[in-house]
Amino acid sequence: CSIKFEETKTVFTLKIPAKIYGTQRITTPIDIKTFKLPDKIWGIAIDDSKIQMKLLGKFFEFAGIPSNRVHVFGKDADEIMGFVDFVVNFLDENKGEHVLLIADENLDVMDEASKHTTISGSQLVENIRLRLLPEQEMLLVALIRSANDSSSDVAIYNSRAHGFLPKAPIKKANILETLAPLWMARYPEEVGDEEDSYPSRSTRKSRADSFSSLESSASLNDAVATTPIEIIQMVKEISNLFSKGRIMEDRALRQNIWEKLHALKGDLLTLQVGSKIITAVG
Repeated sequence: CSIKFEETKTVFTLKIPAKIYGTQRITTPIDIKTFKLPDKIWGIAIDDSKIQMKLLGKFFEFAGIPSNRVHVFGKDADEIMGFVDFVVNFLDENKGEHVLLIADENLDVMDEASKHTTISGSQLVENIRLRLLPEQEMLLVALIRSANDSSSDVAIYNSRAHGFLPKAPIKKANILETLAPLWMARYPEEVGDEEDSYPSRSTRKSRADSFSSLESSASLNDAVATTPIEIIQMVKEISNLFSKGRIMEDRALRQNIWEKLHALKGDLLTLQVGSKIITAVG
């Protein structure tokens, strides 16, 4: 310490060594190959597509989160508009427990006046984080799932949430391997300095392979991916809408068709490469 007398003030300086918050909690280095999520973790997700909602439930299941600890929203405008309040209240009621949150970036809703609105999932996540206490926010891992993966888009997602998940098929065996680096980035204090605890080039390559095509129908059951049957069903629903009336004069019908087509686009992005749906759309 030191003390310095100046003409108009006295300066007393005291230097005390301090450790960055969390450094005392360093544990065994995380091995990506054996990584698992904490016990008593909750899974919360939101998507405006029924198919994607089902896939998100499957994602949490493959990640090891029991179905009774999973909440998936997005079936209607009320669920989307009330999502922020639900998550904030949920964290208030479940103190001390981790939450893995996955939000679709583009959420389409129709208000009471039949007016279409697109809500940003990453903006919802940012609103949630701003309303949480620091100790609550530390238990949240929020990821944005989107087909838009340009560097500028991903930068926005990362500024509002904790990471980004591409909207693409993913194998069951690689779910945790995909989550591991995102978890480590969120909680670096839990990662040791050993070189083996960080993703190697080969591991990064294997993560890319996680989103590669699955050729057998059996493997589709072990993947977060849209099936050809689901695509065919969606195409039939859209086809039926075209036969309901005069599209150009019926704004509500036209809007409904637009929403279905938008959802179909997202569902096609999670369709396994090589799946045969030519008969459905040809």
